[in-house]
Amino acid sequence: NATVHSEDGLNVMAYNRCIGTRYCANNCPYKVRRFNFFDYNQRSLDKLYTWNMVNEKGTPDTLKMRNNPNVTVRMRGVMEKCTFCVQRIQEAKIAAKVRAKDSDNVLIPTDAFTTACAQACPTDAIIFGNIADPESKVSKSRKDVRAYRLLEYLNTQPRISYLARIRNPNMKMPGANRIGSFMSDGHDHAPGHSHSPKDPVHAAPTGGHN
Repeated sequence: NATVHSEDGLNVMAYNRCIGTRYCANNCPYKVRRFNFFDYNQRSLDKLYTWNMVNEKGTPDTLKMRNNPNVTVRMRGVMEKCTFCVQRIQEAKIAAKVRAKDSDNVLIPTDAFTTACAQACPTDAIIFGNIADPESKVSKSRKDVRAYRLLEYLNTQPRISYLARIRNPNMKMPGANRIGSFMSDGHDHAPGHSHSPKDPVHAAPTGGHN
């Protein structure tokens, strides 16, 4: 039972239970589980049970920055996957309980926090939130006609949804009639080899392609 579902509906890992069989990676329909080959806690055999892991010369500041202090450092030989920044979720829960005090209203405000990837995305292409809250951004995006979820027909109950790409070229642009279209012969033709008779400038030579 190294992988379980939390009360929030997240598929999370209990690293101290994992023995690294990799069966979960083989059976994962989304192929998002990775085996950890790194051992950031590596030390000599006579210091396996000592808490001080700093070597004699000390640890460079650049190496100290590689580990997030709010995230558990996994040992080598365990499986890993995205946790939706569970540490941020727990921090938001604690803050909501502190604000509530004696009140029973411990709900986290809508879109009060986000994940690290969504925060760092320069194009705001990632939206994180509570799908049970109809007022959240992620709930509204899931209602978009372009929204779809991978392998939903397998009853995997995915929490992640995607928006289909929009192709809206300027029709006056040369070759615009070829963008987003599929060739009937299954070949990916290079620019300048259109079969469309409406594009005489880029029309294919006599005979076309076989």
